[in-house]
Amino acid sequence: MRLHIDISSEAESKLKERAAAQGKDPTTYASEIVEEVVSRPSLDEILAPLRREFEESGMSDDQLLEQILAAQTEYRKQP
Repeated sequence: MRLHIDISSEAESKLKERAAAQGKDPTTYASEIVEEVVSRPSLDEILAPLRREFEESGMSDDQLLEQILAAQTEYRKQP
């Protein structure tokens, strides 16, 4: 697939610098970056099981916050 995107001159400069540092032309480097990013799961996909578990637990937002703060406090007590 061919794709045309407009980027700022700053982004273009950084892209060229990073591509050169990798010994690649900017088009190949940009293509690799796009491939890498779209192959990763989205934040929503990562969080979906946690959200589902939270909804199924029947816990309130306040109860969850209390648990998080308590865990944070315990963690900070560790040497």
